[in-house]
Amino acid sequence: MKNTLLKRLLVGIWGMVFLIGSLAITWALTSNEADALLAAFPQRFPVEQGSPTLTPLPPTSTRIPSPTPTETSTPRPTLFFPTYTSVPPIGLPGPISSDFRLPSNISPLTGLPVPDETILNRRPVAVKVVNYPRTVRAYQYGLMRADVVYEYYIEDGISRFIAIFYGQDAEKAGPVRSGRYFDEHIMRMYHSSLVFANADERVEKYLLESDLKPLLFVQRGNNCPPLCRDTSISGFNNLFVDTAGVGPLLSSNERQDLRATFFYNLQVAPSTAQANRIDVVYSEYAYHYWEYNYQSQSYFRYSDTVDAREGKAREYAPHMDVLTGKQLETQNLVVLVVPHLFNNYFDREDQVFNITLTGEGPAYVFREGMLFPGKWVRDKIDQPIRLVDPAGNGLPLSFGNTFYTVINPESSVTQDGVNMQFSFWIPPRFFTPTPTPGR
Repeated sequence: MKNTLLKRLLVGIWGMVFLIGSLAITWALTSNEADALLAAFPQRFPVEQGSPTLTPLPPTSTRIPSPTPTETSTPRPTLFFPTYTSVPPIGLPGPISSDFRLPSNISPLTGLPVPDETILNRRPVAVKVVNYPRTVRAYQYGLMRADVVYEYYIEDGISRFIAIFYGQDAEKAGPVRSGRYFDEHIMRMYHSSLVFANADERVEKYLLESDLKPLLFVQRGNNCPPLCRDTSISGFNNLFVDTAGVGPLLSSNERQDLRATFFYNLQVAPSTAQANRIDVVYSEYAYHYWEYNYQSQSYFRYSDTVDAREGKAREYAPHMDVLTGKQLETQNLVVLVVPHLFNNYFDREDQVFNITLTGEGPAYVFREGMLFPGKWVRDKIDQPIRLVDPAGNGLPLSFGNTFYTVINPESSVTQDGVNMQFSFWIPPRFFTPTPTPGR
């Protein structure tokens, strides 16, 4: 009897120890998750004191995962981080704190020489280019002349481009449309002017009250050319800019001190993770894919032609640049995972996003038909982001232009063999707290 009571007493003590330990571990994990959540939603970079407080999106179970092997019908190749060849690099492969300045005839945004280096003796020109309604693609000009293009979600299921022109000009770029909070980050990183067609009054007020005001370029009575309406096009999507004419009208247009993006030719093992097609779905209205072409060693864009609603299949067509007569093509495609926040609930209702490209976050780099997962780092407010591998070393791009696709952390990513799809998560306009179970 005594032995039985003793055994029961020991079992009870061990049970209490186990319970206390489990609670301690759970508290620690919850605490770490809370810290991680706070870190995932950095505050908006303020131009001045008194910037409004941001409202984070509610956490969801669909956060974009790290690129790990998944079960698909086609076995996924083992990820391999490349070794560098003896070809001289542009930029530095070392830690992200390293800076690098280029010879005067090399564009820091493409790593390529320019025919006339005097074109680099100016500020880059950032231009907002509309992409919807789809009819604008019949007269969409200039994207293939840009060194770098960012695409991001704006509202009502659609996306928009902001194109940075530096090593080349476009005699006609547009149609030019309205600005967003995100454009501030582009202006600061690339030291650029911003050509846009007004903005929501909240965004416009914010930009006009910032130190960026002298670099804002909107239509006035005395700046056509270079910013003019094409009256042969009906409607309001008919404003275009000659990018070469912007700089001379700025009060400050000297050459800027831009560090180089890290460009490098790679030698990779056959087991490098391949990615031949990259789909991006912003909504049932806005979707596209990039397909790798082994002959040109670049990616070509195919964009939506119909609304994929009520079970209707997506349909695509080559996305053309009317200025060059060529399909949109890029040497590098980079998907950036960036928090999409709201300044307040009024902005949430209107989908006035504040996309906070500050700090760091996941990145998916596609070049030469291969995937290199890593992260983006904004280590300097006034310089372009750096792309780094998991060890923190520079993740190189191919020499040439780059398209950046911006999505939020709640987006999902799926992979089927050499095909990948990124699906943007559209937050509700009205935030509804999760109801208590059972009520």
